[in-house]
Amino acid sequence: MKIFKLHKLNKHQKADMEALVQECLKADGLERTIYPDNDINFYADLDSFYLLYDNRKLVSALAIFEPLEKEAEITAYTLPSERKKGYFKALLHKAVKELIKYGLYRILLVVESKSVSGFSALKAFKTNYLKSEYLLFFCFDRRKEEGNNLIELRKLTREKQAQAAALSSEIFCTDIEETRDIIEISMNSQTMNCYGAYLEDKLIGICNISHGKEKASIFGFGIASSFQGKGYGRLFLNQVMNMLQKEEIKSITLHVGSENTRAFSLYTRIGFIIQTRYDYYEYIIKDVE
Repeated sequence: MKIFKLHKLNKHQKADMEALVQECLKADGLERTIYPDNDINFYADLDSFYLLYDNRKLVSALAIFEPLEKEAEITAYTLPSERKKGYFKALLHKAVKELIKYGLYRILLVVESKSVSGFSALKAFKTNYLKSEYLLFFCFDRRKEEGNNLIELRKLTREKQAQAAALSSEIFCTDIEETRDIIEISMNSQTMNCYGAYLEDKLIGICNISHGKEKASIFGFGIASSFQGKGYGRLFLNQVMNMLQKEEIKSITLHVGSENTRAFSLYTRIGFIIQTRYDYYEYIIKDVE
């Protein structure tokens, strides 16, 4: 057995992890994958991937997703035939040591609601249920397209970065410095773009989109509080969907927290449906050997 602690994955390691995850998903009837890159982590130098090999075969993998300064999400998979051997615990132990280097003591363990093995692993740790999140999938057959000339969709430029950060911080009640870093990471990424909603040349909304081949994921979507409840969010989202359809995107997803009923209502009205639910459990690091 050998554990590799890695900053980035090479193409062979990505292929190994993809094969491992797909085998686990098929066996367990799940859907959540592991993001194979670290380009949106808050700490650029954080070692994000932990791979456990047995005779050159990858049997367990763990990834750290850390877009915010003070917390990290962890997702891990172990081959069905190799479970209950302590592999997840070994990988988590390595990951915890890395997180402590950056002063990160709050971990969110993400478990798909249908994951029997995931909940079984949670029992070994003192975790607290924190929240649930829905993965929504856009159903093109349910699209109710609306034409409008009120909202203009613009790709955000460097000149608008500070304004966009201030707006995002106000919408999501996040630290302004942290928000600036997230937007900076998005603007530097080759797979992500930031867009703004403009009403009479005034920036009133923001949206980030992660692009893949024929796939896109929407995140950080919001409207300034003073413009909420007036239909601008629906118009903005319609503009985003129009743009993605013109780009011939076939699959569009987004996440929404179970407590965000207003956003959930907006997304479902426009044509999104629930694909699955993820549960978040909080694990506080107290010490490590």
